[in-house]
Amino acid sequence: MVYPKKRWVLLILYLVMSFQAAAENIKMKAVINDITKIYMSSMTYIFLNQALINQQAKDKTNLFSQKFIDNIKLTYRAKYNEEFPKDNHFAKKILLQAMVEVMEDNKALIYDDDIGFKGIIPATYAFQISAKLATKGIGLKIRFTRTAESIRNKLNSPDVWEKSIMQEIINAPQIYYDENALLNGKPAIRQFTPLPMTPVCLTCHGTPADNPLNANKNKPQWTDIDISGFKMENWTINDFGGGVSISIEKSFLEQH
Repeated sequence: MVYPKKRWVLLILYLVMSFQAAAENIKMKAVINDITKIYMSSMTYIFLNQALINQQAKDKTNLFSQKFIDNIKLTYRAKYNEEFPKDNHFAKKILLQAMVEVMEDNKALIYDDDIGFKGIIPATYAFQISAKLATKGIGLKIRFTRTAESIRNKLNSPDVWEKSIMQEIINAPQIYYDENALLNGKPAIRQFTPLPMTPVCLTCHGTPADNPLNANKNKPQWTDIDISGFKMENWTINDFGGGVSISIEKSFLEQH
């Protein structure tokens, strides 16, 4: 038999634990949101600087080390009209470190004047970030993905969770947050942020009319191969653009 006093104690304990769990969930959700927007800002910066990446004999220091991070921060502020997230979680530090390492890995390619198109576009940069994080074994996974039948790089193919989420939101895109997911068989927080199709996306994935390589050419001379060497998919501005999938093991989030 539970006496009235004990009932109050149990109720208070339950409320305290519920409050702590809710507070922790809010904290974790804030971290994963920050990571998503930092990651997306870096991809935006890569796209906006395609000319710098591919040009010959130019000062390209803005693509490396702390200057690269500083420019991502400026891009973030312009993109979201808010201050760059505080450096208050290990996951954010690891992501920024991975960004610098990926660009350093590509440094020789970026400075190679014998290669006109370097191939360092948002999609390939995003894949390299994902691969870099995978080598660190820290329980943080980031992937830029799309529906399985339309993915270009099969290494970016969605997993079972991502497939089910895209199927659920494809007709009404919205951020999907799952606080009871699994990653590597361990409890995890997962978030899928859909990306709207933009005119920028269509320069590679749209129709030949969207292809910059066809500028100032007669229609019979147009190509349906984009600048990266892939066949264009004829997508339109209204098509589902895929999204950014972020997964973090709860133990990693809680310990840092």
